[in-house]
Amino acid sequence: MLRSRLTAKITVVIIAVLILGFGAATIWSIRLQSQVLLEQGKLAARRQTETIVASIEGAMLQERPDVTRSVIQELRGSRPVEGLTIYRANGSEAFTDLSTLGQVMKNAELSKEVMENIKRMQRVPGATNTSPSFRQAVQTLKTQDSFEMESGQQFYVVHQPVENQEKCQGCHGADHKVRAVVRVATSMEPVFAETRRQRNSQLVIAALTIFAAGAVMTVAMRRVVVRPIDTLAGVARRVGDGDFDARVPVGSHDEIGALAATFNDMTARLAQARTDLETKNAELGGALQSLQESRQRLELLEQLKGELSKFVPESVKKLLEQSPNATELEKKNAEVSVLFLDIAGYTKLSESLEPRKLNQLVQTYFTSFLEIIQAHHGDVNETAGDGLMVIFQSERGGSDNALNATQAAFAIRQRTERLNEEYGGIFPAIQLHMGINTGEALIGATKLGTRWTFTATGPTTNIAARFAGSAVGGEIIVGPATAERIRQTFVLESLGERSFKNVSQPIGVFKVIPPGVYEKIS
Repeated sequence: MLRSRLTAKITVVIIAVLILGFGAATIWSIRLQSQVLLEQGKLAARRQTETIVASIEGAMLQERPDVTRSVIQELRGSRPVEGLTIYRANGSEAFTDLSTLGQVMKNAELSKEVMENIKRMQRVPGATNTSPSFRQAVQTLKTQDSFEMESGQQFYVVHQPVENQEKCQGCHGADHKVRAVVRVATSMEPVFAETRRQRNSQLVIAALTIFAAGAVMTVAMRRVVVRPIDTLAGVARRVGDGDFDARVPVGSHDEIGALAATFNDMTARLAQARTDLETKNAELGGALQSLQESRQRLELLEQLKGELSKFVPESVKKLLEQSPNATELEKKNAEVSVLFLDIAGYTKLSESLEPRKLNQLVQTYFTSFLEIIQAHHGDVNETAGDGLMVIFQSERGGSDNALNATQAAFAIRQRTERLNEEYGGIFPAIQLHMGINTGEALIGATKLGTRWTFTATGPTTNIAARFAGSAVGGEIIVGPATAERIRQTFVLESLGERSFKNVSQPIGVFKVIPPGVYEKIS
Protein backbone atom coordinates (compact mmCIF):
# COMPACT_ATOMS: atom_id res chain seq x y z
CA MET A 1 0.00 0.00 0.00
CA LEU A 2 2.90 2.37 0.82
CA ARG A 3 4.48 1.63 -2.55
CA SER A 4 1.25 2.21 -4.49
CA ARG A 5 0.48 5.48 -2.70
CA LEU A 6 4.00 6.85 -3.11
CA THR A 7 4.17 5.74 -6.76
CA ALA A 8 0.85 7.48 -7.44
CA LYS A 9 2.08 10.70 -5.81
CA ILE A 10 5.36 10.64 -7.76
CA THR A 11 3.48 9.96 -10.99
CA VAL A 12 1.15 12.89 -10.34
CA VAL A 13 4.10 15.19 -9.61
CA ILE A 14 5.97 14.08 -12.74
CA ILE A 15 2.90 14.50 -14.95
CA ALA A 16 2.20 17.91 -13.41
CA VAL A 17 5.79 19.07 -14.01
CA LEU A 18 5.75 17.80 -17.59
CA ILE A 19 2.40 19.46 -18.26
CA LEU A 20 3.56 22.75 -16.78
CA GLY A 21 6.93 22.67 -18.53
CA PHE A 22 6.46 20.87 -21.82
CA GLY A 23 2.82 21.96 -22.06
CA ALA A 24 3.75 25.62 -21.67
CA ALA A 25 6.46 25.26 -24.32
CA THR A 26 3.99 23.56 -26.66
CA ILE A 27 1.39 26.27 -26.18
CA TRP A 28 4.03 28.97 -26.81
CA SER A 29 5.18 27.15 -29.95
CA ILE A 30 1.60 26.82 -31.18
CA ARG A 31 0.97 30.54 -30.68
CA LEU A 32 4.22 31.42 -32.42
CA GLN A 33 3.47 29.20 -35.41
CA SER A 34 -0.06 30.58 -35.58
CA GLN A 35 1.30 34.11 -35.67
CA VAL A 36 3.82 33.15 -38.38
CA LEU A 37 1.12 31.51 -40.52
CA LEU A 38 -1.14 34.52 -40.05
CA GLU A 39 1.62 36.96 -41.02
CA GLN A 40 2.46 34.85 -44.06
CA GLY A 41 -1.19 34.90 -45.11
CA LYS A 42 -1.36 38.66 -44.65
CA LEU A 43 1.88 39.17 -46.56
CA ALA A 44 0.59 37.03 -49.43
CA ALA A 45 -2.66 39.03 -49.52
CA ARG A 46 -0.78 42.33 -49.59
CA ARG A 47 1.51 41.16 -52.40
CA GLN A 48 -1.50 39.89 -54.29
CA THR A 49 -3.13 43.31 -53.89
CA GLU A 50 0.01 45.03 -55.14
CA THR A 51 0.06 42.73 -58.19
CA ILE A 52 -3.59 43.52 -58.95
CA VAL A 53 -2.96 47.25 -58.60
CA ALA A 54 0.09 47.02 -60.85
CA SER A 55 -1.88 45.19 -63.55
CA ILE A 56 -4.69 47.75 -63.35
CA GLU A 57 -2.26 50.68 -63.62
CA GLY A 58 -0.51 48.99 -66.55
CA ALA A 59 -3.76 48.68 -68.44
CA MET A 60 -4.70 52.26 -67.63
CA LEU A 61 -1.36 53.61 -68.85
CA GLN A 62 -2.05 51.86 -72.16
CA GLU A 63 -5.34 53.85 -72.26
CA ARG A 64 -7.33 50.63 -72.14
CA PRO A 65 -9.88 51.08 -69.33
CA ASP A 66 -12.00 48.44 -71.03
CA VAL A 67 -9.24 45.89 -70.37
CA THR A 68 -9.14 47.00 -66.74
CA ARG A 69 -12.87 46.40 -66.41
CA SER A 70 -12.47 42.95 -67.95
CA VAL A 71 -9.64 42.09 -65.52
CA ILE A 72 -11.70 43.25 -62.54
CA GLN A 73 -14.67 41.13 -63.61
CA GLU A 74 -12.48 38.06 -64.04
CA LEU A 75 -10.70 38.49 -60.69
CA ARG A 76 -13.86 39.28 -58.70
CA GLY A 77 -14.90 36.24 -56.74
CA SER A 78 -12.08 34.01 -58.03
CA ARG A 79 -9.60 32.35 -55.68
CA PRO A 80 -7.50 33.29 -53.95
CA VAL A 81 -9.21 36.67 -54.26
CA GLU A 82 -12.57 36.50 -52.50
CA GLY A 83 -13.54 40.10 -53.13
CA LEU A 84 -12.13 42.81 -55.41
CA THR A 85 -13.64 46.28 -55.60
CA ILE A 86 -12.18 49.60 -56.78
CA TYR A 87 -13.54 52.79 -55.29
CA ARG A 88 -13.14 56.39 -56.33
CA ALA A 89 -11.80 58.85 -53.75
CA ASN A 90 -15.38 59.78 -52.80
CA GLY A 91 -16.22 56.15 -51.92
CA SER A 92 -18.35 55.28 -54.95
CA GLU A 93 -17.54 52.10 -56.91
CA ALA A 94 -15.38 52.72 -59.98
CA PHE A 95 -15.46 50.99 -63.40
CA THR A 96 -19.23 50.60 -63.30
CA ASP A 97 -20.62 53.75 -64.96
CA LEU A 98 -19.32 56.39 -67.37
CA SER A 99 -18.66 59.27 -64.93
CA THR A 100 -14.88 58.87 -64.93
CA LEU A 101 -14.93 58.29 -68.69
CA GLY A 102 -16.51 61.71 -69.22
CA GLN A 103 -13.77 63.38 -67.20
CA VAL A 104 -11.06 61.51 -69.13
CA MET A 105 -12.61 62.53 -72.47
CA LYS A 106 -12.13 66.17 -71.50
CA ASN A 107 -8.38 65.66 -71.13
CA ALA A 108 -7.67 62.81 -73.56
CA GLU A 109 -9.11 61.05 -76.57
CA LEU A 110 -9.99 57.32 -76.41
CA SER A 111 -10.57 55.14 -79.46
CA LYS A 112 -14.07 54.42 -80.59
CA GLU A 113 -13.55 50.68 -80.00
CA VAL A 114 -12.55 51.30 -76.36
CA MET A 115 -15.57 53.56 -75.86
CA GLU A 116 -17.92 50.89 -77.21
CA ASN A 117 -16.38 48.18 -75.03
CA ILE A 118 -16.73 50.36 -71.91
CA LYS A 119 -20.37 51.14 -72.67
CA ARG A 120 -21.17 47.45 -73.05
CA MET A 121 -19.67 46.72 -69.59
CA GLN A 122 -21.60 49.46 -67.85
CA ARG A 123 -23.55 48.29 -64.76
CA VAL A 124 -25.14 49.64 -61.56
CA PRO A 125 -22.44 50.54 -58.96
CA GLY A 126 -22.41 48.87 -55.55
CA ALA A 127 -22.76 50.53 -52.14
CA THR A 128 -20.59 53.48 -51.24
CA ASN A 129 -17.53 52.57 -49.10
CA THR A 130 -17.54 54.55 -45.83
CA SER A 131 -15.36 52.25 -43.72
CA PRO A 132 -12.65 53.78 -41.47
CA SER A 133 -9.94 51.85 -43.33
CA PHE A 134 -11.06 53.37 -46.66
CA ARG A 135 -11.09 56.93 -45.27
CA GLN A 136 -7.67 56.38 -43.64
CA ALA A 137 -6.21 55.13 -46.96
CA VAL A 138 -7.51 58.21 -48.82
CA GLN A 139 -6.18 60.62 -46.17
CA THR A 140 -2.74 59.06 -45.62
CA LEU A 141 -2.03 57.53 -49.08
CA LYS A 142 -0.95 54.41 -47.13
CA THR A 143 -2.24 50.87 -47.42
CA GLN A 144 -4.68 49.94 -44.62
CA ASP A 145 -5.56 46.41 -43.53
CA SER A 146 -8.14 44.94 -41.17
CA PHE A 147 -10.07 41.77 -40.35
CA GLU A 148 -13.78 41.66 -41.16
CA MET A 149 -16.49 39.02 -40.73
CA GLU A 150 -18.66 38.28 -43.77
CA SER A 151 -21.17 35.41 -43.96
CA GLY A 152 -19.66 33.74 -40.92
CA GLN A 153 -16.11 33.82 -42.36
CA GLN A 154 -13.18 36.01 -41.41
CA PHE A 155 -11.55 37.98 -44.24
CA TYR A 156 -8.31 39.90 -44.40
CA VAL A 157 -9.23 43.15 -46.15
CA VAL A 158 -6.60 45.44 -47.75
CA HIS A 159 -7.39 49.00 -48.84
CA GLN A 160 -4.53 50.13 -51.11
CA PRO A 161 -4.72 53.69 -52.48
CA VAL A 162 -3.79 54.35 -56.16
CA GLU A 163 -1.82 57.61 -56.28
CA ASN A 164 -2.56 60.11 -59.02
CA GLN A 165 0.94 60.13 -60.47
CA GLU A 166 2.18 62.70 -62.87
CA LYS A 167 2.03 60.24 -65.75
CA CYS A 168 -1.65 59.71 -65.04
CA GLN A 169 -2.61 63.34 -64.71
CA GLY A 170 -2.87 63.73 -68.49
CA CYS A 171 -6.15 61.81 -68.43
CA HIS A 172 -7.34 62.27 -64.83
CA GLY A 173 -6.25 65.83 -64.14
CA ALA A 174 -4.02 67.16 -61.36
CA ASP A 175 -6.61 68.40 -58.86
CA HIS A 176 -6.50 65.31 -56.58
CA LYS A 177 -3.84 63.05 -55.05
CA VAL A 178 -5.75 59.76 -55.00
CA ARG A 179 -7.27 58.34 -58.15
CA ALA A 180 -8.83 55.30 -56.49
CA VAL A 181 -8.65 52.81 -53.59
CA VAL A 182 -8.44 49.11 -54.37
CA ARG A 183 -10.17 46.89 -51.83
CA VAL A 184 -9.13 43.23 -51.85
CA ALA A 185 -10.75 40.76 -49.43
CA THR A 186 -8.95 37.45 -48.92
CA SER A 187 -10.50 34.64 -46.88
CA MET A 188 -8.32 33.58 -43.92
CA GLU A 189 -10.12 30.26 -43.46
CA PRO A 190 -7.32 28.28 -45.22
CA VAL A 191 -4.81 29.90 -42.86
CA PHE A 192 -6.93 29.16 -39.81
CA ALA A 193 -7.51 25.57 -40.99
CA GLU A 194 -3.75 25.06 -41.32
CA THR A 195 -3.26 26.63 -37.89
CA ARG A 196 -5.78 24.22 -36.36
CA ARG A 197 -4.16 21.26 -38.10
CA GLN A 198 -0.70 22.12 -36.83
CA ARG A 199 -2.09 22.89 -33.35
CA ASN A 200 -3.83 19.50 -33.14
CA SER A 201 -0.72 17.72 -34.36
CA GLN A 202 1.46 19.42 -31.77
CA LEU A 203 -1.05 18.72 -28.99
CA VAL A 204 -1.13 15.02 -29.89
CA ILE A 205 2.68 14.90 -30.01
CA ALA A 206 2.85 16.76 -26.68
CA ALA A 207 0.37 14.39 -25.02
CA LEU A 208 2.24 11.31 -26.27
CA THR A 209 5.55 12.80 -25.18
CA ILE A 210 4.23 13.63 -21.70
CA PHE A 211 2.75 10.14 -21.35
CA ALA A 212 5.93 8.40 -22.50
CA ALA A 213 8.24 10.59 -20.40
CA GLY A 214 5.95 10.23 -17.38
CA ALA A 215 5.92 6.44 -17.70
CA VAL A 216 9.71 6.20 -18.04
CA MET A 217 10.35 8.57 -15.13
CA THR A 218 7.75 6.80 -12.96
CA VAL A 219 9.40 3.42 -13.53
CA ALA A 220 12.81 4.91 -12.80
CA MET A 221 11.62 6.64 -9.62
CA ARG A 222 9.92 3.44 -8.51
CA ARG A 223 13.18 1.49 -8.75
CA VAL A 224 15.43 4.22 -7.35
CA VAL A 225 13.23 5.70 -4.59
CA VAL A 226 10.00 3.80 -3.92
CA ARG A 227 11.43 0.28 -3.62
CA PRO A 228 14.16 1.21 -1.06
CA ILE A 229 11.64 3.21 0.97
CA ASP A 230 9.21 0.29 0.88
CA THR A 231 11.95 -2.01 2.18
CA LEU A 232 12.74 0.50 4.93
CA ALA A 233 9.05 0.67 5.89
CA GLY A 234 8.90 -3.14 6.18
CA VAL A 235 11.90 -3.22 8.51
CA ALA A 236 10.40 -0.34 10.52
CA ARG A 237 7.22 -2.39 11.03
CA ARG A 238 9.31 -5.32 12.33
CA VAL A 239 11.09 -2.99 14.74
CA GLY A 240 7.71 -1.61 15.82
CA ASP A 241 6.60 -5.17 16.61
CA GLY A 242 9.62 -5.58 18.90
CA ASP A 243 12.20 -7.19 16.57
CA PHE A 244 15.21 -4.97 17.29
CA ASP A 245 17.51 -7.36 15.39
CA ALA A 246 15.96 -6.35 12.05
CA ARG A 247 18.27 -4.37 9.74
CA VAL A 248 17.86 -2.57 6.41
CA PRO A 249 20.21 -3.70 3.59
CA VAL A 250 22.43 -0.78 2.52
CA GLY A 251 22.90 -1.05 -1.26
CA SER A 252 23.96 2.47 -2.24
CA HIS A 253 25.97 5.41 -0.98
CA ASP A 254 23.40 8.10 -1.81
CA GLU A 255 20.93 9.80 0.54
CA ILE A 256 18.68 6.72 0.70
CA GLY A 257 21.70 4.56 1.61
CA ALA A 258 22.63 7.06 4.32
CA LEU A 259 19.03 6.91 5.60
CA ALA A 260 19.21 3.09 5.80
CA ALA A 261 22.52 3.22 7.71
CA THR A 262 21.11 5.81 10.12
CA PHE A 263 18.01 3.69 10.65
CA ASN A 264 20.15 0.63 11.48
CA ASP A 265 22.14 2.66 13.99
CA MET A 266 18.90 3.93 15.55
CA THR A 267 17.58 0.37 15.83
CA ALA A 268 20.73 -0.73 17.67
CA ARG A 269 20.40 2.18 20.08
CA LEU A 270 16.71 1.33 20.64
CA ALA A 271 17.66 -2.22 21.54
CA GLN A 272 20.13 -0.95 24.14
CA ALA A 273 17.59 1.58 25.40
CA ARG A 274 14.98 -1.16 25.82
CA THR A 275 17.39 -3.20 27.94
CA ASP A 276 18.12 -0.17 30.12
CA LEU A 277 14.43 0.61 30.36
CA GLU A 278 13.52 -2.86 31.52
CA THR A 279 16.07 -2.53 34.31
CA LYS A 280 14.70 0.83 35.39
CA ASN A 281 11.11 -0.44 35.14
CA ALA A 282 11.94 -3.12 37.68
CA GLU A 283 13.29 -0.42 40.02
CA LEU A 284 10.26 1.81 39.52
CA GLY A 285 7.74 -0.98 40.02
CA GLY A 286 7.69 -0.69 43.79
CA ALA A 287 7.52 3.11 43.71
CA LEU A 288 4.68 3.01 41.17
CA GLN A 289 2.68 0.58 43.26
CA SER A 290 3.05 2.83 46.31
CA LEU A 291 2.04 5.88 44.26
CA GLN A 292 -1.03 4.09 42.94
CA GLU A 293 -2.11 3.16 46.44
CA SER A 294 -1.72 6.79 47.57
CA ARG A 295 -3.70 8.02 44.57
CA GLN A 296 -6.49 5.54 45.29
CA ARG A 297 -6.72 6.80 48.89
CA LEU A 298 -6.82 10.40 47.65
CA GLU A 299 -9.57 9.59 45.16
CA LEU A 300 -11.55 7.87 47.90
CA LEU A 301 -11.23 10.94 50.12
CA GLU A 302 -12.33 13.26 47.30
CA GLN A 303 -15.30 11.01 46.57
CA LEU A 304 -16.30 10.99 50.22
CA LYS A 305 -15.98 14.76 50.34
CA GLY A 306 -18.26 15.13 47.30
CA GLU A 307 -20.84 12.74 48.69
CA LEU A 308 -20.87 14.27 52.15
CA SER A 309 -21.21 17.80 50.76
CA LYS A 310 -24.71 16.88 49.59
CA PHE A 311 -25.78 16.43 53.23
CA VAL A 312 -24.03 19.43 54.81
CA PRO A 313 -25.64 22.90 54.79
CA GLU A 314 -23.63 25.87 53.49
CA SER A 315 -23.25 27.38 56.98
CA VAL A 316 -21.87 24.10 58.32
CA LYS A 317 -19.43 23.91 55.37
CA LYS A 318 -18.15 27.40 56.16
CA LEU A 319 -17.71 26.54 59.84
CA LEU A 320 -15.86 23.34 58.99
CA GLU A 321 -13.59 25.19 56.57
CA GLN A 322 -12.78 27.83 59.20
CA SER A 323 -12.28 25.27 61.98
CA PRO A 324 -11.71 21.67 60.92
CA ASN A 325 -11.85 20.55 64.56
CA ALA A 326 -15.53 21.66 64.66
CA THR A 327 -15.10 23.72 67.83
CA GLU A 328 -17.30 26.43 66.31
CA LEU A 329 -20.17 24.02 65.70
CA GLU A 330 -21.39 24.26 69.27
CA LYS A 331 -24.73 26.08 69.63
CA LYS A 332 -24.74 29.75 70.68
CA ASN A 333 -27.17 32.65 70.90
CA ALA A 334 -27.23 34.93 67.86
CA GLU A 335 -29.60 37.26 66.11
CA VAL A 336 -31.24 35.68 63.04
CA SER A 337 -34.15 36.21 60.70
CA VAL A 338 -36.33 33.15 60.19
CA LEU A 339 -38.51 32.72 57.10
CA PHE A 340 -41.39 30.24 57.20
CA LEU A 341 -43.32 29.45 54.03
CA ASP A 342 -45.97 26.90 53.15
CA ILE A 343 -48.43 26.20 50.34
CA ALA A 344 -51.88 27.73 50.80
CA GLY A 345 -54.67 25.13 50.79
CA TYR A 346 -52.24 22.21 50.84
CA THR A 347 -54.77 19.84 52.46
CA LYS A 348 -57.34 20.48 49.75
CA LEU A 349 -54.64 20.23 47.10
CA SER A 350 -53.53 16.83 48.42
CA GLU A 351 -57.09 15.56 48.17
CA SER A 352 -57.42 16.59 44.49
CA LEU A 353 -54.02 15.32 43.26
CA GLU A 354 -52.61 11.85 43.34
CA PRO A 355 -49.59 11.52 45.69
CA ARG A 356 -47.01 11.12 42.89
CA LYS A 357 -48.10 14.29 41.09
CA LEU A 358 -48.37 16.23 44.38
CA ASN A 359 -44.82 15.19 45.28
CA GLN A 360 -43.65 16.24 41.77
CA LEU A 361 -45.29 19.67 42.24
CA VAL A 362 -43.65 20.28 45.62
CA GLN A 363 -40.27 19.07 44.37
CA THR A 364 -40.42 21.24 41.23
CA TYR A 365 -41.32 24.46 43.08
CA PHE A 366 -39.14 23.97 46.19
CA THR A 367 -36.09 22.95 44.13
CA SER A 368 -36.43 26.22 42.25
CA PHE A 369 -36.64 28.09 45.61
CA LEU A 370 -33.31 26.65 46.81
CA GLU A 371 -31.38 28.67 44.22
CA ILE A 372 -32.97 31.90 45.50
CA ILE A 373 -32.35 30.98 49.16
CA GLN A 374 -28.66 30.28 48.55
CA ALA A 375 -28.28 33.51 46.53
CA HIS A 376 -29.58 35.46 49.59
CA HIS A 377 -27.30 33.62 52.06
CA GLY A 378 -29.98 31.51 53.66
CA ASP A 379 -29.85 27.95 55.03
CA VAL A 380 -32.78 25.56 54.82
CA ASN A 381 -33.29 24.29 58.35
CA GLU A 382 -36.01 21.78 57.67
CA THR A 383 -38.77 20.78 55.26
CA ALA A 384 -42.15 19.46 56.31
CA GLY A 385 -44.39 18.37 53.46
CA ASP A 386 -45.56 21.71 52.10
CA GLY A 387 -43.36 24.00 54.20
CA LEU A 388 -39.78 25.29 54.49
CA MET A 389 -37.96 26.89 57.41
CA VAL A 390 -35.01 29.07 56.31
CA ILE A 391 -32.49 30.74 58.63
CA PHE A 392 -30.71 33.97 57.63
CA GLN A 393 -27.76 35.23 59.65
CA SER A 394 -25.03 37.75 58.96
CA GLU A 395 -21.81 38.86 60.58
CA ARG A 396 -22.95 42.49 60.17
CA GLY A 397 -26.13 42.11 62.23
CA GLY A 398 -29.89 41.74 61.99
CA SER A 399 -30.43 44.45 59.38
CA ASP A 400 -28.72 42.33 56.72
CA ASN A 401 -30.55 39.23 57.94
CA ALA A 402 -33.96 40.90 57.68
CA LEU A 403 -33.23 42.41 54.23
CA ASN A 404 -31.94 39.10 52.88
CA ALA A 405 -34.98 37.24 54.22
CA THR A 406 -37.48 39.78 52.79
CA GLN A 407 -35.75 39.97 49.41
CA ALA A 408 -35.68 36.18 49.25
CA ALA A 409 -39.41 36.07 50.11
CA PHE A 410 -40.29 38.48 47.27
CA ALA A 411 -38.05 36.57 44.82
CA ILE A 412 -39.75 33.29 45.82
CA ARG A 413 -43.20 34.83 45.30
CA GLN A 414 -42.19 36.10 41.82
CA ARG A 415 -40.68 32.70 40.98
CA THR A 416 -43.95 31.06 42.06
CA GLU A 417 -45.94 33.27 39.68
CA ARG A 418 -43.63 32.38 36.76
CA LEU A 419 -43.82 28.69 37.58
CA ASN A 420 -47.62 28.90 37.72
CA GLU A 421 -47.58 30.27 34.14
CA GLU A 422 -44.94 27.79 32.95
CA TYR A 423 -46.70 24.73 34.33
CA GLY A 424 -50.26 25.88 33.66
CA GLY A 425 -52.30 22.87 32.59
CA ILE A 426 -49.83 20.49 34.29
CA PHE A 427 -50.11 21.62 37.90
CA PRO A 428 -52.79 23.79 39.52
CA ALA A 429 -51.63 27.32 40.38
CA ILE A 430 -50.49 27.69 44.00
CA GLN A 431 -49.98 30.54 46.47
CA LEU A 432 -47.55 30.71 49.37
CA HIS A 433 -48.04 31.94 52.95
CA MET A 434 -44.83 33.52 54.25
CA GLY A 435 -43.85 34.91 57.64
CA ILE A 436 -40.56 36.49 58.77
CA ASN A 437 -39.44 37.12 62.34
CA THR A 438 -36.13 38.56 63.60
CA GLY A 439 -34.63 38.02 67.02
CA GLU A 440 -32.36 35.99 69.29
CA ALA A 441 -32.17 32.23 68.73
CA LEU A 442 -29.98 29.37 69.79
CA ILE A 443 -28.20 28.40 66.57
CA GLY A 444 -25.59 25.80 65.69
CA ALA A 445 -24.89 22.59 63.87
CA THR A 446 -26.18 19.24 64.99
CA LYS A 447 -24.95 15.92 63.65
CA LEU A 448 -27.69 13.32 63.29
CA GLY A 449 -25.99 10.10 62.30
CA THR A 450 -24.04 10.96 59.11
CA ARG A 451 -25.97 14.19 58.37
CA TRP A 452 -25.22 17.68 59.67
CA THR A 453 -28.16 20.03 60.21
CA PHE A 454 -28.10 23.75 60.98
CA THR A 455 -30.84 24.60 63.48
CA ALA A 456 -32.23 27.60 65.31
CA THR A 457 -34.46 27.09 68.33
CA GLY A 458 -36.41 29.39 70.59
CA PRO A 459 -39.42 31.77 70.46
CA THR A 460 -38.13 33.57 67.36
CA THR A 461 -38.63 30.51 65.16
CA ASN A 462 -42.00 29.62 66.70
CA ILE A 463 -43.40 33.14 66.18
CA ALA A 464 -42.16 33.14 62.52
CA ALA A 465 -44.19 29.97 61.99
CA ARG A 466 -47.27 31.66 63.55
CA PHE A 467 -46.82 34.70 61.20
CA ALA A 468 -46.81 32.40 58.16
CA GLY A 469 -49.94 30.65 59.43
CA SER A 470 -51.77 33.99 59.69
CA ALA A 471 -50.91 35.12 56.15
CA VAL A 472 -53.61 34.89 53.48
CA GLY A 473 -53.60 35.18 49.68
CA GLY A 474 -49.82 35.02 49.24
CA GLU A 475 -49.05 37.68 51.89
CA ILE A 476 -45.64 38.23 53.47
CA ILE A 477 -46.16 38.96 57.20
CA VAL A 478 -43.31 40.32 59.34
CA GLY A 479 -42.94 41.17 63.01
CA PRO A 480 -41.94 44.52 64.54
CA ALA A 481 -38.22 43.72 64.79
CA THR A 482 -38.08 42.78 61.10
CA ALA A 483 -40.21 45.80 60.10
CA GLU A 484 -37.86 48.17 61.93
CA ARG A 485 -34.86 46.86 59.95
CA ILE A 486 -36.46 46.90 56.48
CA ARG A 487 -38.72 49.97 56.53
CA GLN A 488 -36.07 52.05 54.74
CA THR A 489 -36.19 49.59 51.81
CA PHE A 490 -39.73 48.22 51.69
CA VAL A 491 -43.22 49.70 52.06
CA LEU A 492 -45.13 48.25 55.03
CA GLU A 493 -48.79 48.14 55.93
CA SER A 494 -49.63 47.83 59.62
CA LEU A 495 -52.14 45.08 60.38
CA GLY A 496 -52.36 45.99 64.07
CA GLU A 497 -51.78 43.69 66.99
CA ARG A 498 -52.71 40.05 66.73
CA SER A 499 -52.82 37.22 69.22
CA PHE A 500 -51.16 33.94 68.35
CA LYS A 501 -51.44 30.44 69.80
CA ASN A 502 -49.03 29.72 72.66
CA VAL A 503 -47.87 33.39 72.63
CA SER A 504 -48.73 35.23 75.87
CA GLN A 505 -48.94 38.81 74.53
CA PRO A 506 -50.41 40.20 71.29
CA ILE A 507 -47.81 41.22 68.68
CA GLY A 508 -48.00 44.06 66.16
CA VAL A 509 -47.58 42.66 62.63
CA PHE A 510 -47.03 44.21 59.21
CA LYS A 511 -47.66 43.20 55.62
CA VAL A 512 -44.85 43.90 53.13
CA ILE A 513 -46.28 45.76 50.13
CA PRO A 514 -44.96 44.69 46.71
CA PRO A 515 -42.97 47.42 44.87
CA GLY A 516 -45.32 49.89 43.14
CA VAL A 517 -48.29 49.34 45.45
CA TYR A 518 -48.87 52.00 48.12
CA GLU A 519 -52.06 51.68 50.21
CA LYS A 520 -51.22 52.56 53.81
CA ILE A 521 -47.79 53.46 55.09
CA SER A 522 -47.09 53.40 58.86
